[in-house]
Order: sequence, then structure tokens, then C-alpha cells
Amino acid sequence: MDSDDVWDKYVEASKEIKSYKTKVIKNWDSICIVYSKDHANGKGAKTGADIAVEPLEEPIEVSPEVTPKRQRTGDAILCMLGDMKRDLVDAFKTTEPIPLPKVTTPAEILDALRLIPDLAEQDMLRWYGKLVLNDRLFQALKELPITMRKTWLLMLP
Repeated sequence: MDSDDVWDKYVEASKEIKSYKTKVIKNWDSICIVYSKDHANGKGAKTGADIAVEPLEEPIEVSPEVTPKRQRTGDAILCMLGDMKRDLVDAFKTTEPIPLPKVTTPAEILDALRLIPDLAEQDMLRWYGKLVLNDRLFQALKELPITMRKTWLLMLP
């Protein structure tokens, strides 16, 4: 972050990120290395043909006494990425409880259907079965004036 002024302007655009100013993220330097926006630009790049034409500067000597160890950098990088992902996910987890959506009870649906004048029992049971499964449909029914509810229910498939 360049300055507090830059952060304040950023927070004005997105209020929900305000709490991240002081949040510590484990392995931040490693995350920056892996996900940075630095890209190769081709400067200094050589093709295989260019490299084959160049003479070797020093002959490569292999020691007969010591067997070269197999490099396992791929495993180390994958392990590091897994740790960083887990730490990043943990850092962004909130401690605030997620509010559960209000679920309409079957009793509320039945009471609302009983208020509709002249609704036959068979129609009431058919719509009770549908409204118990579709809360949005029930909310739409409740928004209608009581005099329109029967007509609306009978029009629906």
C-alpha cells in the first residue's frame, strides 16, 4: 500500500474491504512471487538453434565419486502452494456468523391458504403441496390482495 490516502480512496469504493487493512496474511511474499504480474517480455530470449551454435564457456565436469541428487523442486513448490492456499483461505474467513434465510413454515402456508375465500379443499391441498416446495411462489402469493389470490392460484400451471 502506497499510503493511507490511497487506502482511504480504495475503501470509499468498496466499504466491505475496510477490515483487511490490518489483517496479516501468512506467506504474503511467497504469494506475491507466485501470483505477481511480472511476465517475460522476450528480451534476451534465445531459441534452441541459437543456444546450439554458441560454444560452451566451460566444460562441465562430472564427479565420479558423488552421485547427483534428484531435484524435487516440483514437490516443494506444490507443497508450498498448498500451504499458501490454506493460509490465504483461513485469512479471508470471517468470524461473523452468516445469517440464515427465513424459511416459511408449512403452518404459515396453510393459514394463508385458509384465508382465501371460496378456495376448494382439493385446490387448497394442491397449492399447499406446491407452495411448501417454493418459498418464492408463496411470497408472491402473500403480496397479492386477498381478493386476487384465488384467481392467481387457479391461473398457475
